[in-house]
Amino acid sequence: MIRDLNESDRNQTIELVNQFYRKVNELELDGLFRIRPRAATKFTDIYFKLIGTGKVYMRGFFDESELVSLLIGRIEEKPHLEEERSLFIDLAVTKLGKKKKGYMTSLLLDVDLWCKEKSIPAMELRAILQNEEAIRFWDKSSFERFYIRYRKRIR
Repeated sequence: MIRDLNESDRNQTIELVNQFYRKVNELELDGLFRIRPRAATKFTDIYFKLIGTGKVYMRGFFDESELVSLLIGRIEEKPHLEEERSLFIDLAVTKLGKKKKGYMTSLLLDVDLWCKEKSIPAMELRAILQNEEAIRFWDKSSFERFYIRYRKRIR
């Protein structure tokens, strides 16, 4: 079942966000890009504070009472573009051992409807190239590669 996340889901949300952050920190990146301890708690709490604004999508797929997948995004205002605004997906993650069961696909269908209701014409996200599992997933999804983001470490 898909539903909005709320404060009673805080611990499960932090656990799932932490799972994603641990995965990112295991990747061999540039040595500088590392997620700090307790970042999952801060990230989750910031989004919970924004829930009432109508500017965030924060829903999860629950198998009974267990949070197995979540998608968190925020509306970005873009007055300089014809689209005017989009939904930026900050985090999309499925619990280890629960992948390939359609949970994220269901959340993506739900977020499509949410965007249509709010007249949001586009969604965007970033994926770390080293996260090959994520790249494969997004390449198979209805998302298209759109632009490349470059990074340079200053030494």
